[in-house]
Amino acid sequence: MDHTTELMLQLLRCSLNCQQPSLSHFSTPDWEKIYWLSRKHGVVTMVYDAIERLPEPERPQGDIALSWELSAERTRFHFAHQAQVLESIKKKASEAGVQLILLKGMSLAKLYPRPDSRACGDIDIYFPGNYKKGNEIILGNQSATLDGKHAEMEIDGVTVENHLHLLDLNYQSQRKAEEYIINSLKEAHPEGELSPTANMVYLLMHTVSHLTAKVKLPLRNMLDWGVFMRSYQGQLNPKDCHNLMQEIGMEPAFNALTLIAGKLVETDLSAYINKNSIKTKDIERLYNMILNQEFLPPVPKDLHGFKRLSARLQRHKQRRWLYRYLPSTRAERFHTNITQLKH
Repeated sequence: MDHTTELMLQLLRCSLNCQQPSLSHFSTPDWEKIYWLSRKHGVVTMVYDAIERLPEPERPQGDIALSWELSAERTRFHFAHQAQVLESIKKKASEAGVQLILLKGMSLAKLYPRPDSRACGDIDIYFPGNYKKGNEIILGNQSATLDGKHAEMEIDGVTVENHLHLLDLNYQSQRKAEEYIINSLKEAHPEGELSPTANMVYLLMHTVSHLTAKVKLPLRNMLDWGVFMRSYQGQLNPKDCHNLMQEIGMEPAFNALTLIAGKLVETDLSAYINKNSIKTKDIERLYNMILNQEFLPPVPKDLHGFKRLSARLQRHKQRRWLYRYLPSTRAERFHTNITQLKH
């Protein structure tokens, strides 16, 4: 791990744990490199939270300090605006007597020491059994951009996604997970949220989907997973979690991602990890891939036709070890291979 990444992670951990950063064992920080690295990972404001705890002489100075401060202000302002839009949608849903479930970033922000530092690109919501009614509640007579999974709409400058499906139903494991989550809504759960166990399943499947469909896994998603598991340790029974993960075929992914997330947020999550289903070498590889955001090496642009296809096949052969932690049926692996060959 290079000096810049190591320092960014220390600042992130201080931010997550409300601690005073100590830079005594580091040489003079290259704040510009740290700034651009934190932007790349989508954690620029979280890192800035820790910087604000430093003594003034140790903080970044000049133009980079101004850029950081402006980035943090934009993130916090946008979050406050998103929160206002969300409250308006919740009020309309309540008046219409329709249940609304908040998903992903906006639902997880409250678990961070400073919620408005968790940058959220959009608002993800789900109206169980009321997808069309949800669109009407949000949009009125306006039109939405539709795809197979959700409707995307713009409300007062904020992107809102109303989910028809929670997960990618191309995968058997995702279909099993979606069925479990929907059934959980028939039982007691927090108003406007998934239950901790259902949310655990949803977040895991969403995190894994970044690897299967998007061929990347942002550090921010791993921090979400770590902060979530840390926050709900008292409500998530390790044995029940393992049984559930085995049932939906996701135990290797659950173990690998939980081990890495615990390391990132400095929390002991070993009670949830069955190390028999993971390999230490694989975990180090995946951890470094996440930190470096290098999941698939680029194919040279001057290759065409069969040579380009051959290069892509060779590239995926080098990542075969990763399939141990992805949806594992033959059909799912075939779909993952085809999807990733497009990149």
